[in-house]
Amino acid sequence: MLTTREIAQRTTHTLFPLALFAATLLAWGPVAIVLPLHGLFFSSAFQATDNVRPSIAESWGATALLLVALLLLCCCYSFALRSLPTRVGLRYIVMTAGVFGGICVCISVVTSPDLFSYILYARMATLYHLNPLVTTPLAVANDPVYGYLYWKDQPSAYGPTWIVFSGLLQSCSDLLFGTKNLFATVLSFRLFGLVAHLWSCALVWSICRTLQPTHKSAKSPVLATLAFAWNPLLLFEACINAHNDTILLLFVLLSLWVFVRQKTQYAYLWTTLLLALATCLKLNVAVLVPGLLFFLWQQPNHKQKVSFALLLYCAVLLLCYVPFWANGAMLRFLSVNPGTYRNINSLPDFLGQLTTSIGQLRGSPALQAERITHIASTVLFVLAYSFLCWQALFTKRRLRTFPQLIRWLTTAWLLYCLLGAPWFWPWYATTFFGLFALSIPNRDEQKVAWNSIDTAVYVFAFCLLSSYCFFTWGVYNSFVPLLTGFRWAYLRGVWIWLPVLLLLLKVFLTSHRAEKAYINS
Repeated sequence: MLTTREIAQRTTHTLFPLALFAATLLAWGPVAIVLPLHGLFFSSAFQATDNVRPSIAESWGATALLLVALLLLCCCYSFALRSLPTRVGLRYIVMTAGVFGGICVCISVVTSPDLFSYILYARMATLYHLNPLVTTPLAVANDPVYGYLYWKDQPSAYGPTWIVFSGLLQSCSDLLFGTKNLFATVLSFRLFGLVAHLWSCALVWSICRTLQPTHKSAKSPVLATLAFAWNPLLLFEACINAHNDTILLLFVLLSLWVFVRQKTQYAYLWTTLLLALATCLKLNVAVLVPGLLFFLWQQPNHKQKVSFALLLYCAVLLLCYVPFWANGAMLRFLSVNPGTYRNINSLPDFLGQLTTSIGQLRGSPALQAERITHIASTVLFVLAYSFLCWQALFTKRRLRTFPQLIRWLTTAWLLYCLLGAPWFWPWYATTFFGLFALSIPNRDEQKVAWNSIDTAVYVFAFCLLSSYCFFTWGVYNSFVPLLTGFRWAYLRGVWIWLPVLLLLLKVFLTSHRAEKAYINS
């Protein structure tokens, strides 16, 4: 018979997760209420946006409310990660994440208009039978979705994989609700993002359970899955903005899951196939492919495996892109895509804007600061990425084990976000958070202060999510005193990157001192 104390402990163990779920659910409420405020002036997801501009004062007030709401949400998320891993399981995590995602699906605005670009490119392929990789939305200016677009003079930068997925979603929506029902189409893309996020949660759980060393605590896979599933930024991008980076991450996780769970000698080919399809969704996935090749190089029959993997990867890319080639016209997106020459939400963006402003104050001739900082960032990325590859091939950090591969992929993607993408948006980091979650069950606590790294990553998630505050009407149209033409919005790169870099620097210095003290002792 249970004692009173045991009954109380069991009751607490059962009720506490429900209470924390309820608290986090309530924390999503202010976010859902504040986002549609007119003062923020975000785009409506389901109807034409009101063109009446808010006052600067009204917009700053609404921005402050949004920042507080996001901070409250992220505090609940951080508290959950410290309190729940020993009390819950996969079912609880997936069900609660589904509820949070359901709230996001119903929010009536988007903070990024990319969703409407997805829809129009899909309509171009399914309704107008045009090639979205070579044709701009100007060709279908009479389409009802055209008025929602921000980028109207660019062909799609997304590959055949995304054309297929978005086309299927558009076709199903048109079949069930008609070609003019934008509400149903937006809802279908958001629900697709939610399903992909929940599927990714299950993959993170499965991979972590497989990788977890026997001596580790059983809470490690729970912590990894919870950190991924409840991440406000991932839910925001999957279910509000419905960014295809959520689908991209699903492909990456599927490729790693196949590699871990399938014990056949041909598992690496399935992994290569999935990575190739992911690259055909967004080309930046190519950053991860060398990691797989370096890992295969350390395995038995490495020459054969690397050769087959490269051949399969290139063949899939060729087969997928050939139907859209249009005699080379597909490459036009390289010259018009802003990511190839412009900066935003990055440290190069801040430095370029600051340099331009200081030059205007001094009366100096205008310099091509944006172009210079863009090129400098790209060069730094190439150098840093080359060094990372050199380490994986020729030093003690060779990729001999799967956890080492995961850490290499995580580092490579973070490096890409920091330096390789001067044109950077919060959803680009989606893949980083998925890969980082996989590293949680396999850590050497004696060498690295992982708790501090976790804190840096959670701060990074908050900074990315709250960076949308710099795109509200008031903040974007207000200028910093004494700096000519320098908007408050240009601080977004510092807001996103400076806190996490300082925290990681602190971790590095602390670990270096501890290692030095250990050697001297």
